[in-house]
Amino acid sequence: MKKVEGYFDFRFTPDNKYTTGRKIRIEVTIKDEGFVENLQMIFYHLDKVVKKANLQYTEKIQANSIFKAELELEKSGVYWYCFTFELEGQKVYVFKNQEFLMKSPINRYPNEYCWRIEVKDANLKEYPEWRGRIIYQIMPDKFAIGSNGIIPVNGRKIKDWNDRMPDWKPDPDGVYRNEYFYGGNLQGIKEKLPYIKELGFNAIYLNPICKSRNNHHYDSEDFWQIDPMLGTWEDVTELCTEANKLGIKVIFDMAFNHTSDEHKWFKSANNNINSPYRKYYIFRNGKAVTWYGYSNMPELNKDSPEVKKELIEVLKKYINAGADAFRMDLGDILPREFLLEIVQNIQREYPHIVFINEMWDIATDRGNPEIFDGQANSLMNYPLRDAIIRWVRWGNYKHFLYNIERVYSEYPKSVSDILMNVISTHDTVTLMTALTGDIMNPDPYRKLDDIEGPWRYAQFDIFGFRSYSASHDQLTEEQKIVAKKREKIALPILYTFPGNPSMFQGTENCVTGYKDPFCRKNMDWEHPDEDMQSYVKSLNQYRKDNIDILGNCEPRTRAINEDFMIAEMYSEKGNIILLTNRTDKVVPNNNFGEYKVVFSENSTKYEVGSAGTLILRRDLN
Repeated sequence: MKKVEGYFDFRFTPDNKYTTGRKIRIEVTIKDEGFVENLQMIFYHLDKVVKKANLQYTEKIQANSIFKAELELEKSGVYWYCFTFELEGQKVYVFKNQEFLMKSPINRYPNEYCWRIEVKDANLKEYPEWRGRIIYQIMPDKFAIGSNGIIPVNGRKIKDWNDRMPDWKPDPDGVYRNEYFYGGNLQGIKEKLPYIKELGFNAIYLNPICKSRNNHHYDSEDFWQIDPMLGTWEDVTELCTEANKLGIKVIFDMAFNHTSDEHKWFKSANNNINSPYRKYYIFRNGKAVTWYGYSNMPELNKDSPEVKKELIEVLKKYINAGADAFRMDLGDILPREFLLEIVQNIQREYPHIVFINEMWDIATDRGNPEIFDGQANSLMNYPLRDAIIRWVRWGNYKHFLYNIERVYSEYPKSVSDILMNVISTHDTVTLMTALTGDIMNPDPYRKLDDIEGPWRYAQFDIFGFRSYSASHDQLTEEQKIVAKKREKIALPILYTFPGNPSMFQGTENCVTGYKDPFCRKNMDWEHPDEDMQSYVKSLNQYRKDNIDILGNCEPRTRAINEDFMIAEMYSEKGNIILLTNRTDKVVPNNNFGEYKVVFSENSTKYEVGSAGTLILRRDLN
């Protein structure tokens, strides 16, 4: 066969950068050493052939034949390509780093054999400073009381910090409320930044801090006022300043879908039909529309120019205090034009600010995916959490493959590189309980945390569900052993796939509990789980040491069944191989001799132990 070297001369002539929806112009020069017919480019994306493009002969220049084509690649992301053609009646293939033309195509691992091209979406910005962030989520009232002590507010119930059982029963009027506090504050968070830094986190995500009568602060009484029990705007600025000094970025949670019924806007709108704030809300038949039926949470009118203008100014206040990013509560239901106007207005003046939208499902299943025209720069990657937990607990590898392939093949790379990859949040069953709890839902066609089935009668039995959650709040000692073992399997997967790992406060202490309010416990500073903290710290270090690959890579699942997984993250700089064993058996590994060990749990380079993890790295020249 003819040698490849000197046979081809590839010339790509794109318009400044490769862009989704714009044509790529390709020119190929072939030495006139044989009659070439049916010249094609084969494009792979995540190991699958996604396009074949014919190149047409256009002219001869001296002794060279020129072939050209214009084509479109449908989605942004990284593609790998090779060539095939007929030479003197025989079909041959041209691959990277091959000395001779090849007679056979490749079926696996195109990045090993093909050339690379990255298609970027001109509509989307990239945020390289967010690649590789490791996020620690904090509920400010329940994290730490600062040296300034509890800041008293008249009429508020303060629970003892050591009493971690939530007030889960209804009030005398039958309403379930969250009108009790622990007294955590912004000063306490600032004083615990060294703890967060020591564990290895370099971003914090704070649940809302606006004034509210509820400890979760998702029903704002005043967007412009910091809850007095948490502190002041000066405290916000000091927290952001100290965090940035430690290399920690700060994400603030914005709940813009609704307000409290105690908000001055709503009081005016509800009491006076002629109030200028009447158009700030949605009224039907004289009654305010409320979110999800919660009578104390009236929905804002997201079509109102006045509302959008007000909220944009609120965001600017946070930015001037030091915010680096915003997580948009209920972002998955906020209207497109509302999100676009807010995001574009802010990023026009503050281009470094990142918006992360709450998103529970796979975004591309939705009519408004939010990730293609600047409504969101990142999403909460709940599908990854769902995939990890279902595989670690039940061995559901088909569901794992489905979620991984959908997310990373369909999301723009600028988004998938900085996804908020959650494993535990204030809205989910804690990781320990999700991995072992008795009523978790194994059905992949329902949400993992959709566990209220036994209490869902004609009317949901809230008391029965909460009573069960309270009586099963703590796992048995046997369950704890199993759950902790499974947590050590789940976390390395989270830390390896593209995006930014994110965990809720207390996960590093193996906290237990079912859904809200039991998953939202205040921090137990007196009884740390030093073993799990050390494990999390080592994972954070592993991620930082290998961020040159993990921060800009493509994922593939090389092999997976209900017991064992081999996943690979590959880039131009090298490869990371993740081997994970969810069984009690030792699995030998003799396939990656040229790789070096970068992380291990109960494993060596040549075997993956019981419930073990082995992560290997190979650098490419």
